[in-house]
Amino acid sequence: MRKAVIVIGCSYGDEGKGLAAAHAAAEMGKPCLNVLINGGAQRGHTVNLPDGRRHVFRHFGSGTLAGAESCMDEDFIVNPLLYMDERIELQETFGICPEVMASARCRVTLPWDMMLGQIIEENRGVNRHGSCGCGIFETRLRYEQTDWALSLGELGKASEDTFRAYCRRLSGEYIPARLKAMGMAADVQWQQLLADERIIVNAWADLQAMLKNLVLYDDWAAMAAKWPSLVFEAGQGLALDENNRQDFPHLTPSQTTSLVSARRIAALPGQTNTELRYVTRTYLTRHGAGPFPTECPMESINPDIIDLTNVPNPHQQTIRYGWFDDRAVLDRVERDRTAARCVLPEAVAAVMVTHLNETGGELAMNPRQPCRVTLTDFISCFDLAYLSDSPWEVRQQKI
Repeated sequence: MRKAVIVIGCSYGDEGKGLAAAHAAAEMGKPCLNVLINGGAQRGHTVNLPDGRRHVFRHFGSGTLAGAESCMDEDFIVNPLLYMDERIELQETFGICPEVMASARCRVTLPWDMMLGQIIEENRGVNRHGSCGCGIFETRLRYEQTDWALSLGELGKASEDTFRAYCRRLSGEYIPARLKAMGMAADVQWQQLLADERIIVNAWADLQAMLKNLVLYDDWAAMAAKWPSLVFEAGQGLALDENNRQDFPHLTPSQTTSLVSARRIAALPGQTNTELRYVTRTYLTRHGAGPFPTECPMESINPDIIDLTNVPNPHQQTIRYGWFDDRAVLDRVERDRTAARCVLPEAVAAVMVTHLNETGGELAMNPRQPCRVTLTDFISCFDLAYLSDSPWEVRQQKI
């Protein structure tokens, strides 16, 4: 019988989904298909090895080092520039060139989407939305609200002349119109970059190199039905879902829930034993602007926390820390698993708690909170539990 694990972040991302997906793929063994179900190159799912090597996965599934093959779902946004950078890094660091499947319907981020998003965020100043600078929102907006929307499959069939004309119109017509509609403008340096023909040349080269390393598919069910094991790896977290209108606009432009993955599984022939694996740190984090009710100084949790992945950047700035909020986490999980079970009634709900080593093996809750929940209490709300107190080890915990 087919097996599937859906990896979902409980909160604002950065929970340890890379570790969770890698562990799930290793558990299942080969052959395993690791499906990237949402978002794009802004995801940063870290996998560490005991020998000190590490990789931050963006276009490849975090189960890659465990032998899983990757699949970019039609809701995933592809970035040829960043894809090729990552592929080269995997080859140089680990000596692997993994095969990747991709839906022909994938949207494609081009350098001008990235530049446009960064220009807009700079213009917002202190009112920034928390963009990561990868152009995800601008890509999605362009595809959904304009006719500047060639899919990955369509770009794969385009001639170089067609591609160059497409890019020139993006930089010379679409971007100025978009900025004007927002009451913004690009400064001289940005204008020079937008008009730089070398960027078009490089974008074409990146696109062609990426296409040579992808297997495109049109029919999800036909492609995926042969795989006995599937790991669906969601990006970001439940609190950042695009439908969380309470925190608009500080959200991610995609569905971060398990529902799309559940529907993909339901479309396959036969039965699939499915586990919903919800991932959380023992404390909360948020990268970028937006509401964060339990925010506190990192030092209040543990002054020795070191995060090599979430380093400060000019767009999202410095990662933020907060006390664990069991009620908010469980409320988000309950809404998600209720929706998923409408599609997959037999799905079991598991939790993976990471970073236990940083908080003495317990949940980092506000000491001023009168009723604090223990780790045992928290995991008892799930069917299965996994615990991690190192960047590369996971153990299953009896409930």
